[in-house]
Amino acid sequence: MNRISVAMLLTAALASCDGSPSGSAKPVAVATHDPMEAKIDALSPSLQETTMFRAIRDGGYTCQKIVRMKKHEPIDGKATWIAECDDRGQYVIALQPGGIFWVSGVPQPKKR
Repeated sequence: MNRISVAMLLTAALASCDGSPSGSAKPVAVATHDPMEAKIDALSPSLQETTMFRAIRDGGYTCQKIVRMKKHEPIDGKATWIAECDDRGQYVIALQPGGIFWVSGVPQPKKR
């Protein structure tokens, strides 16, 4: 066995050890909430909607009004919201570190 393989095995063994006797402790969930998420959660629903509307518009999408919005389970550990606009565009809004929103969506074509 080469040194790299031995190091990998030792690292894996140590990573699985939490220092408690086996079977006696329940797994501990680590909450890594962004402080900005707590601030958004504390806003009224209308202000939360306004915040997400600004994120969508700042992302270059043509949304005129959010008609449906809900908080989604975190994706990759980031707070996430799902929004639908009046033009039926659908968006996923993820809170990045530092209070920046990443918006991806399926916008509807602009009317001519």
